[in-house]
Amino acid sequence: MVAEMGWDPKVWEDPMAFKPERFLEGGGGKEIKMMPFGAGRRMCPGYTLAMLHLEYFVANLVRNFKWEAAGEVDLAEKPEFTVVMKHPLEVKLSPRVRASSS
Repeated sequence: MVAEMGWDPKVWEDPMAFKPERFLEGGGGKEIKMMPFGAGRRMCPGYTLAMLHLEYFVANLVRNFKWEAAGEVDLAEKPEFTVVMKHPLEVKLSPRVRASSS
């Protein structure tokens, strides 16, 4: 089972203890040691609902705020668990002014 991968004492020290600091930066390697939401047919049943809520949340951010780059955009990459931006994007947000419906 996928859950049993997270209980392996060869991978985790005291695997059944609640130690969220394991996942903080510097708390472990970058390799996959667990899949908390599973994959394939046994994937988390709430995944679809969560994705729907995330899409709705992001759509509202785009609709309600004006987005501008805070500085120069550098698209350089660096390898981590996946490939990420070497210098994260920084933005300035300002509320969008909506026309009144009177």
